[in-house]
Amino acid sequence: MSPSTRTCEQDISFGRKNYIFLTLVMAITDFKIKYDNSVLGYLWSLLKPLLMFGTLYLVFSVFVRWQVEHYRLYLLLGIILWNFFSEVTLNSMVMLEGKGPILKKISFPRWIIVLSSSLTSLLTLLLNLIVFFIFYILSAVHPKWTIFLLLLYLVELYLLSLGLALCLSALYPKFRDVHHIWGVFMQLGFWITPIIYPVSIVPMKFHKIIFLNPMARIIQGCRDSVIGNSTQFLTLNSHIIIIGAICILFFFGLSLFNRLSPYFAEDL
Repeated sequence: MSPSTRTCEQDISFGRKNYIFLTLVMAITDFKIKYDNSVLGYLWSLLKPLLMFGTLYLVFSVFVRWQVEHYRLYLLLGIILWNFFSEVTLNSMVMLEGKGPILKKISFPRWIIVLSSSLTSLLTLLLNLIVFFIFYILSAVHPKWTIFLLLLYLVELYLLSLGLALCLSALYPKFRDVHHIWGVFMQLGFWITPIIYPVSIVPMKFHKIIFLNPMARIIQGCRDSVIGNSTQFLTLNSHIIIIGAICILFFFGLSLFNRLSPYFAEDL
């Protein structure tokens, strides 16, 4: 190997290390800024889903009374996962706009902004999952081996969220209405996804339609793996389909983002 080749490889390796470092620094910095000058600080990342959980649990367990085993865990896990999905996709557009001045001055891959934003949300998700498992232990649920499948579903959730975030962020600088439209979809999606209610109350003929929504499959899969309520749609074929669709979405989002990113500085 010639010296010039070695030098070139070292430069590429060094660049990649810089990208990783920049991504992590931006993610941690955004996480700190998110709760800067607030009295409760990082506790807000735990309190917001818990307050939402408390309100919905009061309404749907006391007044409506869903017949769901371990409904507290069922509801809390659904809220935590949906909040992560919503936060990644919505915040990626906000973060991209907030980094507008940097985009005009510094040359670096623009996807780092979306990636760092998703990692900031991932930190919040991990904190919320710690709270969930505290409830899990206190509820005296007997864990099964399927609990290890939770990691697979979380990877699917992260890639789905990141793929959509790349697509939305690619369009946002040119079409600002994307953020508002997606916000409406998030509100609608919360209610058509079985987060609050069990799938069992929906007529069987509509189950296939519900599970066309990848978030419905992922959330239900996480519940099945942790709480143990099996769903007939979550088969090996289901995993293959959802993983394939998520991979296609992710690479399409990355391709679209890279194609439009050279124009971000002008539009922002």
